[in-house]
Amino acid sequence: MTDLRVVHSSDRNRWLALVDPPGEISSPGAELTAFTSEDESFTCGFWEREPDTWSFVRPYDEVAYVLAGSAEIEAADGRTLTVGPGDVLVTPNGSKGTWHITETLLKFFAIYEGGPVGDATVRAIGRDDVEWTVLDKDADDPNPPGEEWYAWRSPDGRFSTGVWRRVPETGPMKVESDEAAFLLEGEVEVESGGSSESVRPGDLLITPKGFSGTWRARSPVRKFWAVYHG
Repeated sequence: MTDLRVVHSSDRNRWLALVDPPGEISSPGAELTAFTSEDESFTCGFWEREPDTWSFVRPYDEVAYVLAGSAEIEAADGRTLTVGPGDVLVTPNGSKGTWHITETLLKFFAIYEGGPVGDATVRAIGRDDVEWTVLDKDADDPNPPGEEWYAWRSPDGRFSTGVWRRVPETGPMKVESDEAAFLLEGEVEVESGGSSESVRPGDLLITPKGFSGTWRARSPVRKFWAVYHG
């Protein structure tokens, strides 16, 4: 399947109660699975949970961008990490710890299952604690180059996430891997096969492997992306 999809984080019509809610309170929380790769190794979506406490052992890599709320995560190495809106939380395969949600938490998550266990250190990354890398661009492109920073890359290189930004531009898209991009800033129109989709802050743009089209950024763009090289 190579059709693009746009999922609005504010649209709760397809959200479901958590099947196996963590913690001790009666509220089950809710989530939406927005995309699953053909081999079911890569999943992304939205997840919400009210204040609660529970322990976890990750059997997969997860990277989450916090959209609202706050939490403290006690890692197995004794550190306590605090996350809030705009922070990225990385809990790799094999990581352990305890969640303490202090204010109802909403996150966009990307999960990779089946990868090897590597560095299992839990990480919390603030938007001001990163180093941007300048990307290559075509010689005939008059615009300044884009920039990005990586939040996580799995040990086998099949799953990676980060944040990307660039000035307004128009150009072709040819997607060689499954990608889910949560738009943080800007307005974009993506055209393919005679139709177009508008993407705005709070929207999730899903472009499966094999998708091709045209990207039209109407304003400077910043997006949190998760890519699966299946």
